[in-house]
Amino acid sequence: MALKITCKEVHRLTSEGLDRELSMVERTRMQVHLLMCHACRTFTDQMQLLRHAMRQLLPPSGDDRRGGGQ
Repeated sequence: MALKITCKEVHRLTSEGLDRELSMVERTRMQVHLLMCHACRTFTDQMQLLRHAMRQLLPPSGDDRRGGGQ
C-alpha cells in the first residue's frame, strides 16, 4: 500500500476520523498528504472546528435541559 493518497480519500478519512479512531496506517497516509496539500489541511481544520463547535452546543451527558422532568 503506497503512502500517497488522493484528496478525496483524505476527505473521507477526515470524516470517518470523527466517528472512529483511524488506524496508524490511515493516520500516517493522511499526515503525509496534509504536509503537501494546503486545501486538505484547510478542510481538516474546518472539520475539527465544526466538531468542537458542535460539542460546545450539546449539553453534558446526563444533563436533560428539555424541561421534561419535574
